[in-house]
Amino acid sequence: MDRPADDARITTVLGELRRAGGFNALDAAAAAPAGAGWTSFAAFYGSPALVDGRMDLVDAAHRPAERRVSASVLHLGVASRVVSPVLAAACLGVLLELPADRLFWDLAPGSMLPLRAVAPRGRCVDGAAAADVAAALRPALVEEHLRPLGAAVRGRVRVAERLLWGNAAAAVGGAVLMLSRLRPDLADRAAAIGAALIAEGPMRGLGEVLRPDPRSPERRFARRTCCLLYRAPRGDVCGDCSLRGGAGD
Repeated sequence: MDRPADDARITTVLGELRRAGGFNALDAAAAAPAGAGWTSFAAFYGSPALVDGRMDLVDAAHRPAERRVSASVLHLGVASRVVSPVLAAACLGVLLELPADRLFWDLAPGSMLPLRAVAPRGRCVDGAAAADVAAALRPALVEEHLRPLGAAVRGRVRVAERLLWGNAAAAVGGAVLMLSRLRPDLADRAAAIGAALIAEGPMRGLGEVLRPDPRSPERRFARRTCCLLYRAPRGDVCGDCSLRGGAGD
């Protein structure tokens, strides 16, 4: 896993991510993108005003009575947007290194939140054990993005840290689910890496990757916490929610 991925390999992987679509998509750029809406994740994590602004959009969409509901829904969405391309790339054999100050997203109103990485780099992880890939992902994903994201949200709204780490685990599980549907050939690899990623560290014990039907490659996720969306008038209980089993935060 110490062999760097060359530019051609990274370009190929990014093309695969675009073809997979959804939250997997990630573009590359030679320099920071221009435009009023483009913001680095480092700037987002460090800006109370930007975090509040995104929570305001969730408020407008779901009209929750509690600000912590919007905080949790925002956190889950951002976590999912970051986790998805990183996990998909790992399944394709490249561990992408996406420092928060070199990963940008477009926060302009109406944007579909495209991601753009400045001069992305990575390491080849073809054939590496899932546990080893997960261990290598933790600094690049958990420490670089998920931990500061949780701190940014909790810095604005009082919300349980365990709930947010449950959201992070659900983001991993959701990425596994979507990959198993969009790329069935990657389903086993995604499930193995995803399960290993949440088996250690702050996501440990907060969810489980499942295969309901052994005849199908599709995976599901069962979380041990609740994102609180059901508490919004326009919300509902999510498919992976712990409340379906009778318990939650």
